[in-house]
Amino acid sequence: MRDVPTGSLKLEDTAFLSPPPVGAPLYQGAHALFVHGFNPGATLDLERNGVIVLMGVPGGFPQPLGARLHLSAPLVAGDVVRARQQAHGVTSGWSPSVTVRKHTQDHPDGPPRPRIDPVPVHPGGSRTGVANLLTGSTVWLTANATELARVQDAAPRQGLDVTPDHRPWQQVRAWAHLDGDPSPPSPVQDTVAAPLPLPRPGFSLAYEGTRQVQVTNLVNGARFELSLNGAFQGTWRTWGDAHRVDLPAPLAAGDLLSAVQWLSPGWESQPGELQVWSCGQLPAPQAEPLQCGDTSITLTMMATGATVKVYRNLVKAGEGGGPVVLLDAPVEHGDVIHVVQTLGTCVSQSAQQLTCLCVAPHVTSDPSGLDLFPVGQVDYDGGTTSIGGQTLHIRGTVFYPAQDDGGDAPFNKRRGKRGPVPLVFMAHGNHAPTDPSHLGYDYFQQALARMGFVAVSVDCNELNGWTGGPGNITDRADLINASIAHFQRLNAVGQRFAGVLDFDKVGLMGHSRGGEAVVIAPSRPSRPRAVNIRCVLSLAPTDWGATQGALEGCEFLTLLPAADGDVFENDGAKYYDRCRPPKFKSQLYVHNACHNFFNRRWLENDNGGNLPTMDRSAHERVLLTYGCAFFRSVLAGHDTLGFLVGTELPPATLTFLVHLSFKWSAGMTVDDHEQGNTIAKNSLGRPTTQMGLVAGEYRFNQAMAPQYNDSFYGDSIGMVAEPEAAPGTFRSQLEPPVTLSGKELWIRVADVFIEDMPPAKTGFQLGIELTDGTVEWIDSDAVGGVPLPFDTVFLTKSMLSTLRFPIRCFGSSKILRVARALHLKLNRENARPLAFDDLQVIG
Repeated sequence: MRDVPTGSLKLEDTAFLSPPPVGAPLYQGAHALFVHGFNPGATLDLERNGVIVLMGVPGGFPQPLGARLHLSAPLVAGDVVRARQQAHGVTSGWSPSVTVRKHTQDHPDGPPRPRIDPVPVHPGGSRTGVANLLTGSTVWLTANATELARVQDAAPRQGLDVTPDHRPWQQVRAWAHLDGDPSPPSPVQDTVAAPLPLPRPGFSLAYEGTRQVQVTNLVNGARFELSLNGAFQGTWRTWGDAHRVDLPAPLAAGDLLSAVQWLSPGWESQPGELQVWSCGQLPAPQAEPLQCGDTSITLTMMATGATVKVYRNLVKAGEGGGPVVLLDAPVEHGDVIHVVQTLGTCVSQSAQQLTCLCVAPHVTSDPSGLDLFPVGQVDYDGGTTSIGGQTLHIRGTVFYPAQDDGGDAPFNKRRGKRGPVPLVFMAHGNHAPTDPSHLGYDYFQQALARMGFVAVSVDCNELNGWTGGPGNITDRADLINASIAHFQRLNAVGQRFAGVLDFDKVGLMGHSRGGEAVVIAPSRPSRPRAVNIRCVLSLAPTDWGATQGALEGCEFLTLLPAADGDVFENDGAKYYDRCRPPKFKSQLYVHNACHNFFNRRWLENDNGGNLPTMDRSAHERVLLTYGCAFFRSVLAGHDTLGFLVGTELPPATLTFLVHLSFKWSAGMTVDDHEQGNTIAKNSLGRPTTQMGLVAGEYRFNQAMAPQYNDSFYGDSIGMVAEPEAAPGTFRSQLEPPVTLSGKELWIRVADVFIEDMPPAKTGFQLGIELTDGTVEWIDSDAVGGVPLPFDTVFLTKSMLSTLRFPIRCFGSSKILRVARALHLKLNRENARPLAFDDLQVIG
């Protein structure tokens, strides 16, 4: 991506106008919907079941919430809805259709729980935001059980004007219903005094020609007034820290904007000011990286009130008001994209230039953000049991979907009536026995409970201290199984959990020694009968030698902190390599993550601050997003596995530090180097050849020969290719030839650590040899690149991660591709040894 002068481009403006997408999903009972991405000032048409029901509706501005279109009759399941726009004499095509369904198809337990957002709520606040709403629902606010505000036909994030203003010592809650079906109430928010004096309001940069400005640095719930060149423009209520104001006329360069805010009369802030910038200062907008096949672009930065135009190979292919602009056709490999923005007659002085990458996953939804239920919490005590010659207590803490928030709350009636819920049991590792380590994962337990799981953290503190060895791990595994058995009894004869627990859908999560214990717990004799442990998450696990053989029968995820100063060997890599799951296994190697910061009770940085370490909240965010994606996929059947595969990215997470490995059990394995075929044959039994490099098979572990070097800490056999001359190639034959169209090639790769940290990244190319002998190539940089090793000063590791190569990027997507061989090419001038494993055809 780079910016280029707009004047140097011969851009061709066509009459194409992007269709404005209808906000999805749409549910029965809604009397309104929202349309997004249209040009500022456009008019909108709405079609319902093939009939235009709204025509020429003024859209206003597409940001921040889109245009709310009211319907004369509520939506009904099966309705098909789409929209179009008219601007500057041009009519767009129709947007992609959205089919209405009942909300219980997606939310069988009723509408999700609303959330007051943002917080805190301040005395004197006049407007409050509510999020996590279904489009078209009715939402209202109460303070100390008295209703203050109500909005029908709400947006997914909705502001509500409250009357009277919030007061001190109020408990504020949000409520919602759709189609007569009520949601649970939001968590309680106590009003909290705002800091005084209130800050000066600010402004996002405003350019001449705009008719919309954004006031920033606002206090949640405040009122503010806006002046233009000293002339009063009006007073607005706000929620959040920014507010867009629509103006009656375009701004001119040099105009002076001014704003003040207040929560209570007489407590106004100092004024904040901005002078409007000239047209010549309007920059290029900025978009997310494009992935080949994308049918839209998403803006990450654009001028307030602007229109964005997108050009493919210098011809206009999209126009809209953002932040998403639909394109006239998918972006193909080799297309050159330019993005400009306009305000009236003003055109940005530069354009952002992009080409699509073969793999550039987009930020989508938050897999940890499914907020459906209030959360109850209770300590459990199952008495004592004899384990390893010791008398241990069966106890811990459980979080669960409840009728309302709080300790000892009743189980959620509606969820209980629908059928039993999955369980996740968690086990901590070794720490001071006096510290309640089992309380350190409450944030993870609460997230799982909000989405409908029962999350149990087992108290293993009696096994903590200076003791070690395999027996300490087996004891922990048996204690986990004892807690499972205890909840079986509660399910049979208890009160709160009677008949609501699903022991056919059980997951385990363990940390440190607990991470080793959960690997063996499914195969221990202590595992209770009629319990199906479907998945295991092993977080920074130890290896005290308790594991024998491979974890089988469970889907597996391991999370390995690269900056781990305790289990610095990253033993979970061995468990990943050995695991034989029913469907998949996944590994996250997380740069800048330490051992302790995943547990809130473990306060010290275990690497002593000697390695780059992200803060505790970033650690928790990684476990939340990827852990919830894992358990939701396996135990609840949700469509969240893309986060572990790498086709989606979670928001607000340091994903650039997370390096994924992933393997499907059912993929076609071309070579995993485990079959004893030697380097001369692949796993298909077909011959391999090499030229300009030396490739050999080695054990990627610490214990057994032959080893390439001692920088590998897993337990696999793989290939190391060492270049002799650039480019060096390795050919692996496919016989009979394989049709690859519509599929992907996956391979695990690592930059082999030798002695000193390399100064820059290296890479390679993957090629497919077609039946006519031609070879087409994709560079590793086009699919995310080969990461540099994480420099741990000592014991720096060669840790493999999986790269995905879509076949659509090997030339035209319209040509059928049948390959007779696959090639690896080490073509870098700074070529270094690369490790490869698990070459698969997927799809």
